[in-house]
Amino acid sequence: MSDSSLQLTTTPLLEVNLSHPIYMIWGSNTDVGKTLVSTGLATSILSSQIKFNYIKPVQTGFPLDSDSRFVYSKVSEFFVNRKPEFSLLASNHGLKASVPAWKQVSGTFVDSENEGDRGLKDLCWYEETRIEAAGIDKDDSSLGAELACKSICSWKEAISPHLAVQREGGDVKDSWLLEALQKNLVDGGGGDGRSFWTIVETAGGVASPGPSGSLQCDLYRSFRLPAILVGDGRLGGISGTISAYESLKLRGYDVAAIIIIDHGLLNEESLISYLRNKVPVLVLPSVPRDQPNNLMEWFDESQNVFKSLSEVMQSSYSERLRRLQDMPKKAQDIFWWPFTQHGLVPEENVTVIDSRCGENFAVHKAKNHDVITQQFDACASWWTQGPDATLQVELARDMGYAAARFGHVMFPENVYEPALRCA
Repeated sequence: MSDSSLQLTTTPLLEVNLSHPIYMIWGSNTDVGKTLVSTGLATSILSSQIKFNYIKPVQTGFPLDSDSRFVYSKVSEFFVNRKPEFSLLASNHGLKASVPAWKQVSGTFVDSENEGDRGLKDLCWYEETRIEAAGIDKDDSSLGAELACKSICSWKEAISPHLAVQREGGDVKDSWLLEALQKNLVDGGGGDGRSFWTIVETAGGVASPGPSGSLQCDLYRSFRLPAILVGDGRLGGISGTISAYESLKLRGYDVAAIIIIDHGLLNEESLISYLRNKVPVLVLPSVPRDQPNNLMEWFDESQNVFKSLSEVMQSSYSERLRRLQDMPKKAQDIFWWPFTQHGLVPEENVTVIDSRCGENFAVHKAKNHDVITQQFDACASWWTQGPDATLQVELARDMGYAAARFGHVMFPENVYEPALRCA
C-alpha cells in the first residue's frame, strides 16, 4: 500500500484481546497530565518483570513533542535511579508522519507541493535501550521487564489533529486508524510467558476531534476499551471533568477511575460527592514548576498513588472477565428464552453480548483465549437494525434528555409533549 492511500472503504472487523489489561487514557481537557499518568503507571507496573505497551494513535507537535518518547525516556531514567534487580528493555517506535514532520526527523528537504505527496510517510524512527541490573550477568537469559512505546500517526504543528491534516496533509480515515490501532494491539501481545499491560493514550480531551474530524469518543467507540479519565485539578476543572465523564458514559464507556493532579483547589471533593463513590477518584501530588531532578522526585513521590491506580485497574479487569465468563451458565439457570428448546442449548452456544456499536454486537468468546469480537446483528428487528453508530449516540442523548425532563409519567388523563408528538 502506498503512503498516500491510508483509507479504507469498509469498517474493519475489530477484536479486543482480554488476556491482559488494556485501558484507554482520556483527558478532561488538553494539558491535564495524561502522559504523566501513562508514565507513572509504567513506572509502577514495571516494578515487576512485566511487559508494558504504550500506544499513542495520534500525535501533534512532533517531533518536538512526542508523548511516546516522553514515556520511553522518563521510564528509562526512573528505572536507572531505582536500581532494580532485573533488566529493562525499552523501545520507542514512530510509525508514520506527515511530510513536514517526516522532513524534520529525517533532515531531508522535500518540496511537498511539487512532489504532490500529502499523505503520511513511513517514519522508520526507532530507538532502544537496555538497562542492566547491577550484579546481573549481561548474558543472563532471564526475560526482565520490557517497555514498548509506539506512536502511530504524527503531525508537526501542535494543533488539533483535524487542523494539522488540513495544513500538512496526511488525511487518515477513521477505518484506517482503527485498523492500525488493532494491528498494534495484536502485535504488542506477549507469548513469552510474561504478564503484560497495554495503555492507549488519546489526544486532547474526550470530545477533541481526531484526524478526520470525528470526535475521539466516537472514533474509538467500537473498541470500547475501559477508560481512565484524567481530570482537571485547576479552576474550572470540576465542570470540565464531570462533562468529560458524562460524555464517556453517554457513549457506553466504562470508567474505571478518575485521577487528577492536585492544584490546591480540592476539586476531588466535589467529584467524589457528585459520583457518590461509583468511581474511585485518586489525587496525584502537584507538579513542581521548576521540575527538579527531571521529574524523577515527583514520580517517586507519586508511586503510592500509581500503585493504587494499577490495583484498581487490575481489579476492574479481573471482575469484568469473571462476569463475562460466568454469564452463559447464569443465563441458562435463570432465563427463559422464547422459541427455544433450552435442553438443546449447550453453554458454549450462548452468545454473550458485551455491547453494541451500530449494526454490530461486541460479543465475548472464550476458545483459545478470551476476546471481544464484532458480530453483525443479522436477527435484528427493523427499529434496532436501523441506527448506525452515529444515530445510536443521538438516540442515547435524546432518551437521556427525555428521562431527565420527565422521568416517568402515567398516561391516563395527562398530556405531555413527547406523547402528543408521537400521536
